[in-house]
Amino acid sequence: MATSYAVRPFRNALFLLLAIGLLTTSCKKSGGSDAVDPRDQYIGTYVGGFQTSFTVGGVESAPESGTATITITKGSNPKEIYIETNVPRPTALKVTGQLDDTGKAFTIIDRSQDQMAVLNKTFTGDFTATGVFDNNQIAISTTTETVQGGALADTNQLQGQRNK
Repeated sequence: MATSYAVRPFRNALFLLLAIGLLTTSCKKSGGSDAVDPRDQYIGTYVGGFQTSFTVGGVESAPESGTATITITKGSNPKEIYIETNVPRPTALKVTGQLDDTGKAFTIIDRSQDQMAVLNKTFTGDFTATGVFDNNQIAISTTTETVQGGALADTNQLQGQRNK
């Protein structure tokens, strides 16, 4: 009988330590850092240039180029970014991009049709666009294609660098 009374304090101490350990490890620590939002590192204004070329019936035009400003802000969903540019085009490039799993590349998700101006005429075509962030730089590729008595395509390359 003396043995059971001697073991009881050790058993109670063991249960107390186990309960304290479970309570302290299961609670979220205040002041701890949550996962970093990858969009935070891309927010800002990028200054650079653009290059546009047209393909009409298989013949590509000489590229036109100029300066571009690209503004990136956070979107409403966790992987979305808003992109706005000042590139001269029939329809302003103000779109939403969705970051991929790497958090660096994105695809435009809210525009499937766009306009292009060829030989003083405006045409509507299928639109696709992708982009990538690399350190303080951004690169975006857009394509608008349609068939109007022959294949028409408008390709834009935009790039910019953010000054910190």
